[in-house]
Amino acid sequence: MHNKTLNEYLEQLKIYVQKQDYAQSVDLLNNAISQYPNENKLKLNLGNIYKLLDQKDDALSIFSMLKSSELADLANNNISLIYLEQGNLDKSVEHAKIALDINPDYLDAKFNLALALFESKNYENSLLLLNQLIEIENSNSRAFELKIRIQQIICDWSTYSATKEILDSNKLIVHPFLHISHIADNEKNYLNAWKWSGGSIDKSKTVTLKKETTPIKLGFVCGEIRNHPTYHLIKNLFKELNDELFSVTLFSYNHEKKEKDYIASSLRFIDVTEMNNKEANDCIKTYDIDVLIDLTTIISQNRQSIIDKNCAKVIISYLAFPGTTGNSLYDYIITDSIVTPETQQRFYQEKFLPLPLTYQVNDGSLNINLEADRESHNLPPKGMILGSLNQSFKLDPVMFDTWVDILQKNKATYLWLLDEGEDMKKNILSYIDSRIDKERIIFAERVDRETHLARIRNIDIALDTRIYNGHTTSIEMIQSGIPLITLEGNHFASRVSSSLLHALGIEELITKNIDDYKDIVSSLINDDNALNSLKCKIHHQLLESKLMDTNFFVRSFEDNILRIFK
Repeated sequence: MHNKTLNEYLEQLKIYVQKQDYAQSVDLLNNAISQYPNENKLKLNLGNIYKLLDQKDDALSIFSMLKSSELADLANNNISLIYLEQGNLDKSVEHAKIALDINPDYLDAKFNLALALFESKNYENSLLLLNQLIEIENSNSRAFELKIRIQQIICDWSTYSATKEILDSNKLIVHPFLHISHIADNEKNYLNAWKWSGGSIDKSKTVTLKKETTPIKLGFVCGEIRNHPTYHLIKNLFKELNDELFSVTLFSYNHEKKEKDYIASSLRFIDVTEMNNKEANDCIKTYDIDVLIDLTTIISQNRQSIIDKNCAKVIISYLAFPGTTGNSLYDYIITDSIVTPETQQRFYQEKFLPLPLTYQVNDGSLNINLEADRESHNLPPKGMILGSLNQSFKLDPVMFDTWVDILQKNKATYLWLLDEGEDMKKNILSYIDSRIDKERIIFAERVDRETHLARIRNIDIALDTRIYNGHTTSIEMIQSGIPLITLEGNHFASRVSSSLLHALGIEELITKNIDDYKDIVSSLINDDNALNSLKCKIHHQLLESKLMDTNFFVRSFEDNILRIFK
């Protein structure tokens, strides 16, 4: 066999890559490198193929060989990306800076440095780089999208209206999470998600299951079996599923021992953390799963890429992302008639699989017997505590102005917010300007979950966020017996608290407009009898309604899965 020319190798590589035949690409490049050992572009291509194969150690080894070559800027940028994916943020920053020292005009390296700084919560320096990139790439860019994300987190609302107008136009396609947390419009959310996911359409499958195949092989994919809201919500569902109806397998990654041990005896626990995407995909397929439920879908640190249509007869989206993924990978989404009225089905790629009460599972526990302890949490001994302990990205200027109006009209009141860092606090206090005494804004530091649940009892009235409701935070307020005032919106994310309050049987706390929201909060502030009566009603409904009934939820959940096969 004659030796190939370099050009012949590269032409053959193009063919393999177009076919996504990466195994053949690796063999081809290794042969080419053995024949042309000084052609560093071949090594760079091999490193990139290893990245595509999720063989990060092999990719790092190849790129490290090029750190002193004429391709050092490219090599260091790729090394930075791999370290970023592995969560080694210091190393990611280091190598992105090296790439930029070599080539100051290297835009990819500049963006990756901004991304690594963002993940390190160094928002100020990340924004400096992003603004430089936006001047070059304009607002239709990845840099602009990351800037929006940072502005959400630090409550920088200086360009809020302009940003919302851009996202509302669907001219800039962004991560669906960013879109639904700005735009409460199902049609526009769907268009954005559909384009973001690749714009493919696939009809839901009709599935029949023969009786002899029972118990149904039910699988879950989850990256949050750790101190994470998803775990705290769903942990007891795993323990209560009927093992005569379902054989349950959990494909887990990034879990922690304590949380794993709590559920491991209730199911088959498969650790895919150290598997690359292909290995994890192959692993799932060996279990011949009937129904696979993805509990992470497209939220941060997901591994959606380990799933394809052949992993199960039916694939379901649940819990993590409150909206359509726009992805034909998912046949169904578990929901309810409040968060997704049937009229919204046309704006979802996934077919609705509604539960009878609320879609949101919870752990069934109550938190109503703890005593308030203001002193331990830097709260004033007297006055009314209005609390919104949601993540800062859920805050927006429209609702925040509403809260400030309430505080202005009701003097003996304080607003308790979650502390999301110095940038966030500075922006919040600056936004208030001189409308109220800034001492009336109190920030709750990050604490462990047990302490957090205990401190909730210090809240007199819970204030829900507008476009993206509290989810886990809302159920925490409710199970602590705290009145939660919500403004029902138009899309899934803005109707979650309504769903929970409907299930509780306390619909009077659901408002339809800002004025009603203000009126309910103010009336409760100024009427101790009404507030105490409402709290008694909430306590009663927590015991009498089905909201906190884990057994009821699990039986409904099981029936929902079985409906697929009828």
